[in-house]
Amino acid sequence: MTVKPSNKTSQIDQEILKLCNDKIDSFLDYNDDISVIKREAFKRYSKKGLPNRFEESWKYTNIHKKLQNIPVSDKNYPIPLNVDNFINSFDIMSKIKSDNDILIVFMDGQFIPELSMLEYSKNGIEINFLSHGDVPRWASELMINKHNVNEDPLFDLNTILMQEGVLINVSANVKIDSNVYIIHIGNNDGFFNYRHVINVGKDSHINVTELKVSNRVNDALYTSSVLWNIGDNAIVNNVKYQAHNQSTVGFNQQYADVGSGSIFNSFTISSGSKLLRESRNISCNGENSEVSISGVNLLDGESHIDTTLVVSHKAPNSLSKEKYKSILSDRSRSVFQGNIVVDQIAQKTIAKQSIDALILSNDAEHDSKPELEIYADDVQCGHGATTGQLSEDSLFYLRARGIGEDEARRLLVHAFISDVMEEIQDTNLRNVLRDVMNNMLNRVSKGRLNV
Repeated sequence: MTVKPSNKTSQIDQEILKLCNDKIDSFLDYNDDISVIKREAFKRYSKKGLPNRFEESWKYTNIHKKLQNIPVSDKNYPIPLNVDNFINSFDIMSKIKSDNDILIVFMDGQFIPELSMLEYSKNGIEINFLSHGDVPRWASELMINKHNVNEDPLFDLNTILMQEGVLINVSANVKIDSNVYIIHIGNNDGFFNYRHVINVGKDSHINVTELKVSNRVNDALYTSSVLWNIGDNAIVNNVKYQAHNQSTVGFNQQYADVGSGSIFNSFTISSGSKLLRESRNISCNGENSEVSISGVNLLDGESHIDTTLVVSHKAPNSLSKEKYKSILSDRSRSVFQGNIVVDQIAQKTIAKQSIDALILSNDAEHDSKPELEIYADDVQCGHGATTGQLSEDSLFYLRARGIGEDEARRLLVHAFISDVMEEIQDTNLRNVLRDVMNNMLNRVSKGRLNV
């Protein structure tokens, strides 16, 4: 099934297509569900390649400017062998993890059982891994369904190259009081691809926290797709914290299908990254479903973070709320593209979207493109976007009362993001992340934001 790249394609396009050719050859002789969707994804991707700025949803983000070659590992840093030492050295984990939590650790594209804690898995939760042989039927069906309606070439790329991921199935009527932590550690250079699938049965409740960090100044590229299927009357709280170095390029995709009467809360904190594309596609499929998608982006240096969000209302009486705030310094750039789509059947929909950016330098740039597509006539939908700098009047007011300039700037920046942090449902996790944000804000006030 070898496809030759055009002579007009860029170096990175040629390298990725060659890698896809090499990977797909090993699936040519198999007819299981995963092999089939990999081959179909390859056919589509080989025709499109990486997105470019001629495509409307990529007009603000130039992949080819940020990514010229696939990173190759020339060193091999060993993994920590002691889970307690690993947790204690990982500041956030040491503060938020409880004794009965489930800990799933991936490093450089591989599941690391030595650093994971699965013994606390409760009855009603089934945990499998993509690399462990046969994929459960429920997971392959969810992947097939998403594959059949996908139009994103990066999702196709992730399908072709997906090498590892966790498959979590929560039975109906299960309430998990402890947290599930999915941790990605970038320890070495390379190109890594994850696919996670999470199915939550009706009337169930689960909290899932994702942590993504670059451990060193490594040169890494990754794709990561998370597929959520949320049954009726379920509650899901999802928090993602990602702190990358200035050499990491990442493409995240989140897909969620939300059933009737269910609640899906998803909050993201992103910082660093040479290029980070956060693509989210959320569908309110059931009546009376509620979705909250929010987050904070912190950028400095030449970081580029692109958040592209589509929320589709496909049933009556559904509610969605999107709230994002970005803080930019140096020569960084943030992008927010948010589209709310209300189908004709989705009467009584309430949908609100708020996008705010605070720019701390003359060379930073923020682009926002809020959109509404409304095909129903009895709805309450709206969006707003603001971009600005710290108020000189507010700075003067604080300094006139004996507060130093750095502290005054820190207080104003903190005030800018304080309300959005309330969207994190778990009180302990919210408090820990507030502390993390406070440490970052100390650097913001001095013009140094990068973690």
